[in-house]
Amino acid sequence: MAHTPLAAESGERNIWIFLRDKIDEQGRVVQWHMGSQSHSIAEWDLPVRAEYIENVRQTGAEIRTTSRWFNALSARVTPDQESALRTLPCVQSIGSVLKLQRPQPAALVDLPAGRLAQVSDYGVAFEQLAQAEVIPLHQLGYTGSGVRIAVLDNGFHYITHRAFGQRLNVIAQRDFVNGDDVVTDQVGQPRTGDETRSAQNLHGAQVLSILAAYDPGRFIGVAPDAEYILAKTEENATELPVEEDRWVAGLEWAVGLGAQVVNSSLGYNIWDVGESYEYADLDGQTALTSIAAAMAVERGVVVVVAAGNEAGSPWHYITAPADAEGVITVGSVGISVDSERLPVIAGSSSRGPTADGRIKPDVVAPGQGVVVSDVRGGDYKRSSGTSFASPFVSGVCALLLQANPKWEPNDVLGALRSTALDLGEAGPDTVYGWGHIQAFSASGLRISTPGDTAVLEPFPNPAYGQDMYFPLLLDGREEVRLSIFDVSGTMVFDRVWNMLSGSYVRSDNAPQWPIDPSVASGVYFYRLRSNSLDKSGSLAVIRR
Repeated sequence: MAHTPLAAESGERNIWIFLRDKIDEQGRVVQWHMGSQSHSIAEWDLPVRAEYIENVRQTGAEIRTTSRWFNALSARVTPDQESALRTLPCVQSIGSVLKLQRPQPAALVDLPAGRLAQVSDYGVAFEQLAQAEVIPLHQLGYTGSGVRIAVLDNGFHYITHRAFGQRLNVIAQRDFVNGDDVVTDQVGQPRTGDETRSAQNLHGAQVLSILAAYDPGRFIGVAPDAEYILAKTEENATELPVEEDRWVAGLEWAVGLGAQVVNSSLGYNIWDVGESYEYADLDGQTALTSIAAAMAVERGVVVVVAAGNEAGSPWHYITAPADAEGVITVGSVGISVDSERLPVIAGSSSRGPTADGRIKPDVVAPGQGVVVSDVRGGDYKRSSGTSFASPFVSGVCALLLQANPKWEPNDVLGALRSTALDLGEAGPDTVYGWGHIQAFSASGLRISTPGDTAVLEPFPNPAYGQDMYFPLLLDGREEVRLSIFDVSGTMVFDRVWNMLSGSYVRSDNAPQWPIDPSVASGVYFYRLRSNSLDKSGSLAVIRR
């Protein structure tokens, strides 16, 4: 099906129509002032007045979406229709719905041969999950169960991909581009064409895989047991006429369905001449998407937003709605496989601060060279961008809410900031924010019985040429001894650590078996001892 002509070609344009008032449940008129501080949450949810919708419709305007929060309509109008709208007593003001350019995902690179089915159930996802301290939470049973995550993106190719076949729980889906309830694999849709062959399903599916994938032995996401709400708010044409109104509509819809976490890997960097945002507009009070995001946070929803991939462009800064008050803005770092080297910021990851001086991003997460689903090939690929760092954090937020059900958005943000691994300049900065997320540390989970020591499972097991780590949690100072034996009972490794109380669950601080190249493939046994623990088990080393 042919694409709809752009508004500029037909003399039409897309506008927001902001209305003067609402009617409350007692029949009283509520004069409307847009902004998150002007009205109560109950007033936000009052519907747009039906007679006002009809007044707008009678001008011939094509109404696209309605917004309760803004008391506004998004519409496509001709110049004559816009002139007629400006004379309506119910219309407070009219604003442009700008043409937006969404960042395209970086080119995908094939994984090296033989890398799939790498370490235990996590497969190729192991390194990126371990770097963010996700695996210890999984081992303790925190996988997102009972938490509802909304994803605002383009299409989601999840019906046939192996990453989503075993566990994905989609409770609702809505296509705000084409006005139906199908977000995947539709052929012949307006504007998008053949979904399977186009890139329309690519970005959203990759974002979803970081969150929800469950393909044991090959790839596991951060929160595979969460409930998912999927909102298709983006289309992939080279020039996009309207995205902001769909984003706001998708957010309101998801919040209305009980979303506790919202992930938006979408950034709005305006490109049309005369319609561009300026840096001064990144104040959290200008872009409608930013205002709406802040309103969702006030309603108790954790909103996670990609910082953007603009550091290498003249724009340089974060993009809306990453400037919103209260949202968790996420930058991107690479995967560090060397425990002696810290993750480094991706060259494209957008920088802060906001125009009003707030530090952004808030935190960083794996996003450079991370493994995601490959829609076209049905397997897994590596890709890059803050689009993929954001769902890492959204998934971690779900784990934190599962472990701490009474937490509010500020609690989640505070926990992520206060426990982040400080990178770059000392203290928070406008490149790394407060630092790299540490999921287990942020959870606040601690040993309940004084003097007890919690021991998690060694990783990776089996080890394919990597070192092996033995995570544990200490409630006091301990002398910890690790001994490794081969099947004949010969000791091949023995070391003692004097350790203080705390969490030792990452590859950069857990007791480590540096597997010497002379260690052959086979089964080995370990014994981990201290005053409060004595644990043993089997290990596997595989040499290719």
